[in-house]
Amino acid sequence: MTDPISVLVVDDDFHVGGLHRDIVDACTGYTALEPVRGVRAARAAVRDLSPDLVICDVYLPDGDGIAFIAEIDVDAFMISAASDGATVRRALRAGALDYLIKPFEPARLSERLGAYRRFRTLVAEDRQLDQDSIDRAQRVLHGRDGGVASVSRSTTEKLLIELLQDGESSASLIAGRAGLSRATAQRHLAALATRGDVDVTLRYGSTGRPEHRYSVRR
Repeated sequence: MTDPISVLVVDDDFHVGGLHRDIVDACTGYTALEPVRGVRAARAAVRDLSPDLVICDVYLPDGDGIAFIAEIDVDAFMISAASDGATVRRALRAGALDYLIKPFEPARLSERLGAYRRFRTLVAEDRQLDQDSIDRAQRVLHGRDGGVASVSRSTTEKLLIELLQDGESSASLIAGRAGLSRATAQRHLAALATRGDVDVTLRYGSTGRPEHRYSVRR
C-alpha cells in the first residue's frame, strides 16, 4: 500500500489550524502533522518532518506565508481571507498549486486534496511522462467544473484508465496503486466497463476462485 501523504497546516489561529488538520485526517490516503502557527515553526517542521504538502495561510504573525512557500521545495496550497487578485497572483507565482479563500466548506478542501492525491499518482517520481500524461495530470489537479461529486467521479475514472495503460490488473491491485478502497475502485471499474471504456475478463487463481481482470479497451 502506498504511504499516506503527510500534510503540514500552517495557520496563526490554532482553532482553524485544528479544523483543517481534521479535514486532512478524514481524507483517504492522507495523514496530518500537528499544525504550526508561524513561519519559524513551519521552517522547523519542514526541515524535521519533511511533509509532502503544506497548507499555509498568507498572513502569519512572524512573516509572510507566500514568501515562505517560495523558499521551500514542497508542494503547497495557500489559504487566506485575502481575495484580491494581486495576492492570489503572487501566491501562484510563488509556486502554490491551489488557493482557497477563507472561510470555506470542508468539502471544498477535501475535493482539492482528492484531486492532489490523484495528481501525485499520475506524476509519480519513478514514471516517465509524455506531454499527454502531463496534460492529463494538470486536468486532474484543476478539473473542478462539475461540483464535488462529479469531479471526484471523472478524475477517479481518468486515474484508473491511466493506471491500466500499464497492463491488465485486478480491482485490488489497481485500488492499491490509486490509493482507493477496493470497493470504490471496483465500482468505478464496473461503470467504465458498462460504458465500454475497459474490458473485463474472468481468471481463475490458484485457489480456484474467479477474479475479474480489467484492461483498457484498445
